[in-house]
Amino acid sequence: MLKIAKEDHHYRVELFQVNRLNTLFSDLVREQLLELVEEPGTSVIFNLKDIQFIDSTGFDVLQEVAERARAAGSRFKLCNVNEDVRELLILMELEERFEYASCAHIPERILQVLD
Repeated sequence: MLKIAKEDHHYRVELFQVNRLNTLFSDLVREQLLELVEEPGTSVIFNLKDIQFIDSTGFDVLQEVAERARAAGSRFKLCNVNEDVRELLILMELEERFEYASCAHIPERILQVLD
């Protein structure tokens, strides 16, 4: 369900086999992302390419991770945010709270896959 790829101090994280970031998956996502952003100088890009919906718990997780990343001196960015999720970000007035990155396909070395 969660794939983490690493290149030096840069991580790319994505959910697979699910199309929602909701209460069911939020604890695992929170735990893993917080662990990655705690190290100063780390860059984490969270790829939302297949995510069609995020509930309030999922948005809380993303906000917490973004805040902890800033406090730790690391970076947390979202990429491949689809229109439905972007609309929710706008409606909840959260769009400006996140940094965004492009997600060009890069050959990767998978660090961990959590199911």
